[in-house]
Amino acid sequence: MALVSQSARQDMPSRQPLYAQVRSRVIAGIEQGEWGAGEALPSEIELADRFGVSSGTVRKGLDSLVAEGVLVRRQGLGTFVALADDEWGRAELPAGARAVDASLELLACARSHAGEEAAVALGLRRGAAVLLITRLVRVLGEPFALIDSYVAADRFEGVDARRIRQADCKLHRVWWREFGLRVVAGEPQFRAVLAGRDESRLLGVPADGPLLEVARLAAGLDGQAVEWSVLRCRTDRYVYRV
Repeated sequence: MALVSQSARQDMPSRQPLYAQVRSRVIAGIEQGEWGAGEALPSEIELADRFGVSSGTVRKGLDSLVAEGVLVRRQGLGTFVALADDEWGRAELPAGARAVDASLELLACARSHAGEEAAVALGLRRGAAVLLITRLVRVLGEPFALIDSYVAADRFEGVDARRIRQADCKLHRVWWREFGLRVVAGEPQFRAVLAGRDESRLLGVPADGPLLEVARLAAGLDGQAVEWSVLRCRTDRYVYRV
């Protein structure tokens, strides 16, 4: 039995493996709001019957989404749409690698112009209008990191500080709740940098002191770039872990 209707085949080539077609159908269901963040998907048997494939094919398709962080499996309960939380990482104490409590605080949300790095990452022209959202990460109440996030301004019209704070300063929640856009963070890029004036003042480190920079691109489930974020954190008291 075919997995998709004749009309859908124009968008989904027949040479695409069946498990990949299952993945595409599940993604479409999430993007269209059939299954929201935190909600359970139907069982693999139910999905197999719905899509006209074997349960093994369904499992393989779901496995790929679990690996991407779009879905999560809970032992004995089933497969759920993962919560749309930011993946900024976590701070740990050096001894024993024990995670410590952290919080996000919004410092600014304003229109700006894309510099070269953000423009290339987001596929925009240099100088294009972007929203620059700056957040402070606190660990045990103390400043630990700054995160600058860039998104295309015309794509997220109406986003302001109030809406970001309502989502606990977690941007991926904003994109999901307000725009129905599910995003997944890509692989981080690391480099050592020196603290500038703002980092020195906000993080309480010496000017030109060492910081760890972590940059990553978050994309939609269709692979299109959505958000470019650059985190700069202290390395004197805590260990940063992705």
